[in-house]
Amino acid sequence: MELVLFDIQENRFALRASAVSQVLESLAVTPLPYAPPEVEGLVNVTGTVLLKIDLALRLGMPARTADANGNLLVVITGHENIALQVDRVHNKINLDESLLTPYVDPDQRNLVCGEFTLNERMILLLDEQSLDMRNMDATGVPEGGGGLIGFDLHDTARTDAAKQANNDMATVTVEDCGETYALHMAHVQEIVEIGALTQLPGASPEVQGLMQLRGQALLIVSLGGLLHRPHTTESKFVLVVKVQGLQLGVSVSAILGIERYPREAVQAVAGSQDAQLEGYLNGAAGREGHMTGLLSMTGLLSPQAVAHYQRFLTQQTTFMLHNNHLVPSAMRRMLSFRLGSERCALPLGLVDRVEEYTASVDLPEGDQSLSGVIQIKGEIAPVIDLRKMLGVAPLETSSYVVVRVDNEPWALIVDRIERVIDIEEANITPVRNQQNDYLNEVGKLDGELISLITLAPLTLAAKRQMK
Repeated sequence: MELVLFDIQENRFALRASAVSQVLESLAVTPLPYAPPEVEGLVNVTGTVLLKIDLALRLGMPARTADANGNLLVVITGHENIALQVDRVHNKINLDESLLTPYVDPDQRNLVCGEFTLNERMILLLDEQSLDMRNMDATGVPEGGGGLIGFDLHDTARTDAAKQANNDMATVTVEDCGETYALHMAHVQEIVEIGALTQLPGASPEVQGLMQLRGQALLIVSLGGLLHRPHTTESKFVLVVKVQGLQLGVSVSAILGIERYPREAVQAVAGSQDAQLEGYLNGAAGREGHMTGLLSMTGLLSPQAVAHYQRFLTQQTTFMLHNNHLVPSAMRRMLSFRLGSERCALPLGLVDRVEEYTASVDLPEGDQSLSGVIQIKGEIAPVIDLRKMLGVAPLETSSYVVVRVDNEPWALIVDRIERVIDIEEANITPVRNQQNDYLNEVGKLDGELISLITLAPLTLAAKRQMK
C-alpha cells in the first residue's frame, strides 16, 4: 500500500497516495460565506476552484494558521477534489498492509481509519472518502436565507436534490455594478485577482485592457460593461472563460461563492435565444428576496463579439509586442527542494523520480565526490550529497532526487522535497561561483532567491566513468 506522509502541528498522518493528486505551496484563499468552521474558503488550483479544508479542525485539533512554508494537498475524495493545508509533506512510502491496524466502525465511516508504526512513531491513516464535503451544511445564515449552497434550509426538497447531484447546477456567483449574477461553473476556467492593465486605444467601452496571465496576453472585459450597466464599482477579480476558442477575462467586483441550484429552480426569461440571461434564481443567504441573474455565455458573448475581440486582440497584441509594451515571459519549470536552510531547484525535465531516503552502500575505493551507491528499480545509481557539494550544513536526510545523465541514473541527496515551480527567465541571473560547479544561476520567485542547480559536473563524471 503506497501512502503519502504529512505533519499537522506535532502529529503525523498518512493518506493513500492514489488519493493525492498534487502537492503545492500555500495559495490565496477566497472566503466562502456561511461555510462551516472547517472550510477556510476557496482556492484556485491550476484553474480549478476547490474547497480548502482546515484538517486540524476536522480532526478535532485546535484551529491552525497556514504556514507560509507549508504544503497544500489536493485530495480526491471519490466524488470531488478538495485542498488540505498541512505543515509539511514527507515522501511516499510502501507499507505492508499487515502492519496496519484498521479502525472498524460498522455504523459509519471514520476519518481516522487506522494506525501503523514507522521508525518508532505512530502514524494515523485517514480515509479520504470521509473528507467529502458535498453535503455540508451552511452556518450563520440569516433567518430565511438559503445559505451556502443556494437552497432554502427549510425546503424538504433540498435533501432529495443533494442525493441527485447529477441534476444539480453548479454556479459561480459574482457581484458587479451593484447586481448579483451567476455563471455556470463549466464556463469558468480560472478565477484570479485582477492585475495591472495595459490600456488599448480605440477599444469599445467594455474592454478594460490587456493583462498578463502566466506570460500570455489576456483581454479583460467588464461584466457590467457587457451588460451595458453604469460602471460604479472597482473590478477586483477576473473570471477566465473560453468562448468559441477565444480565452477572455471577465472582470467583476466580488466573488460571492460557489452555489448549487436544482435545474428546475431557474425562472426562465421570455425572449430570444440570444438573450444575455438564461433566467433568474432566488438569491441565497443575505441576498434572499433579491433575484440573481443566470448569465447565458452565448448571449453575453455573441459570435460576432468574439470575432471582433479576436481580431482586435491579434492586432493590438502584435502592435504592443513590436513596441515592447507587453512581452510574454518564457518560463522555466523546476522541482524545488531544500538543502539545509537553502532553497534550491532543478529543471523538471531532468528529474526521473523522487525516492525515500535509504542508506547507501559505500565504495571502498570510489570517487571522493560520491557518497556510495543505491539500487533503485533494479538499477545501480551513484549517490551525490548535494549539501556536501554546495557546502551546506544538512538539517535532515529524507529524500533522493533521481536524475538521468546520458540515460544513467544518479541519486541526489536532499533534505526536503517541496513542489514544482515556474520561474520566469527574466528573473534568472547567472552567477560565478568558484567554490563548486553545481551552482551557476540564481532565480527569484515571490521575493525569495532560489539556487538553480546544474548537472554539468555529473556529465563530466559520467564521461570519466566510461573511460
